[in-house]
Amino acid sequence: MYVLAVATGNTSVLSQYFWFAFGFASLLVLTLVLMAGSYWWKLLQSRHRHEFGSKIAMRLAAMFTLVAVLPGLFLFGVSAQFISHSIHSWFGNDTEEALNRSISLSKSALDYELDNSVRRAANIQIALIAANSLEEPLLPVLESNDKNKQFSQLNIRNLSNNQLIAEYNPQHLPTPELNDNLIQNLHTTGSVHEIENINNILYAQGWLILPGRTHDNALFFRQPIPAKVAQDATLIEAARAKYGELSFTKKSLQTFFLATLLMATLLAIVLALLVALLFARQFVAPILSLADGARAVAKGDLDIQQTIYRNDELGQLTSLFNHMTVQLRHSREQQEAARHYLEHILNSLTTGVVTLNQEKCLITFNQMAENIFGQNLNPILGQNINQLSEQDPQVAMLADVFQQILVTENQNKPAQITYNHKDETLILLGKATPLPEDSGGGTVLVFDDVTALVSAQKEAAWGEVAQRLAHEIRNPLTPIQLSAERLAWKLHDKLNKADAQILNRATNTIIRQVAAMKDMVETFRNYSRAPALKFTNLDLNELIREVLVLYESSNCTFAVNLSKIVMNVNADSGALRQVIHNLLKNAVEAATADSSPEVSILTELNNEHILFYVNNNGKTFSQEMLLHAFDPYVTDKPGGTGLGLPVVKKIIEEHGGRIQISNQKNGLACVKITLPLQVNRNAKQ
Repeated sequence: MYVLAVATGNTSVLSQYFWFAFGFASLLVLTLVLMAGSYWWKLLQSRHRHEFGSKIAMRLAAMFTLVAVLPGLFLFGVSAQFISHSIHSWFGNDTEEALNRSISLSKSALDYELDNSVRRAANIQIALIAANSLEEPLLPVLESNDKNKQFSQLNIRNLSNNQLIAEYNPQHLPTPELNDNLIQNLHTTGSVHEIENINNILYAQGWLILPGRTHDNALFFRQPIPAKVAQDATLIEAARAKYGELSFTKKSLQTFFLATLLMATLLAIVLALLVALLFARQFVAPILSLADGARAVAKGDLDIQQTIYRNDELGQLTSLFNHMTVQLRHSREQQEAARHYLEHILNSLTTGVVTLNQEKCLITFNQMAENIFGQNLNPILGQNINQLSEQDPQVAMLADVFQQILVTENQNKPAQITYNHKDETLILLGKATPLPEDSGGGTVLVFDDVTALVSAQKEAAWGEVAQRLAHEIRNPLTPIQLSAERLAWKLHDKLNKADAQILNRATNTIIRQVAAMKDMVETFRNYSRAPALKFTNLDLNELIREVLVLYESSNCTFAVNLSKIVMNVNADSGALRQVIHNLLKNAVEAATADSSPEVSILTELNNEHILFYVNNNGKTFSQEMLLHAFDPYVTDKPGGTGLGLPVVKKIIEEHGGRIQISNQKNGLACVKITLPLQVNRNAKQ
């Protein structure tokens, strides 16, 4: 403020830094205003929340504010009026009036000289018109008359193409430019003239049209204003500018004084306001501290302990508040322990548990639910299950599963649901149970993956059927074959040649069909009763290469990409060879549907498991096969028994592995086998 006051005077060496000092003071005022505004905002928020102590703080702050603001504003108003009237009285109106009249007189003298120049140029215009009518040269007319020497520049221009026809310009003054507006004025008025300042010399210049057949020519003239008239006009204009500068200084002085006074008033008011707010805040600091603690408790922070500022009633209240937070923290710890205990129980269950609120929004789930569905449920937490169908297909299937389970809410029987998870189909058994209204309402969905159980039941049923069919069919096959052979042997020499041939063909047909039925019975027997497996340590890649040798003469192209890592597994060589042969045979048969049949084979290691892929182009799996490919007697091949993939599945599962089928996005059918790496198990007897 001291620097700002010193810089206000014009004679001060700091006057040129006035606005820098004013800007710095403005930043200081702004900083203090922000601080005071922050305190005011906190007080207003406390008042809005009806916090205890906020009314006292507001009343104290308002009282100190009025004490500081009202006197300051009164002094500022009186001082501003005094400064304005004092400076205004320093300057009178007589000088300004005299200068204005001098300017008018100077302008009249200049206009008089301009009119004289126009009249002299008109004489030249007449001479040029006469010379033009007699078709005489125009330049001698510009240079011959001695009176023309009064002009510093004369030229004749063509208005159509701006061409210079003749010029008298001994001082080499610049040639004026023609424009459309100037040409239009010439055609309208016949002349255009003005005062021009060139190199600090005043000139009277203008244009006069030269009448003729085309009216396309014009005379330009430029004559200097007499030195006395020009000097007087320049002095009068300089005096006018000086007076204007003084008048501007008068306004600047008012501005400087008022700015300094305003800044001093603002600083005084803001400082007083800030001190009042600080005093009010410190006075109610314990109450505001309790308010902060209450907000922290409301947000769930029960570890907070408020500082006890004094030993009076407010200090006792703070102590009671700290005791309350300790009790609340102990209560919450007990609730958290109970919740963790319940979560541990839910996560230890082998069934999936999902909880929906009354709006059918997903609120909780256990880990087994994510394991069964094979996807993370956190992204859909809090979403309404009725809106999940609008998202990606995998989430839409979840919504369909939830809806089917919800149907059982008022039923006693659980629902059996088919759920397609990536490249396999799961069978879920689910039941919905409503929650009591006093606990918030909602629904609990409990479901379990019974795919293995259902598959085991089917395999057991089909195994029983296969055993009975094998027993019932195998018994009469041998007598049928022996009877056919006996007929052929007894009658081959007793019939004529034609009848003997018919008999031979008939008996051969019977024998071949009996052999085919024996093979089918053998397949039934293998499916219903697995042979004893002898597990040895072997290399899966080497076994695949051995089986591929059998398909070297095939028309199908094989793309083999076997891992360079040795794939050691404990497996039965014959059974695993049968699996590989069956998969390659099916892949080759399906690939022949394409003009360029191709089968790709891939092995890779994933953690402690071996992945074996067989892909083919051509024919892919139908939707029916994707759902029931491993059920016995389900096939989409003409003449197929439908036992190939079930037998393969049974062998893979006996090796502790897993088989999956799918259709890839690139149009290939894929069979994926997962086998454990070096499984230690005893051979079955």
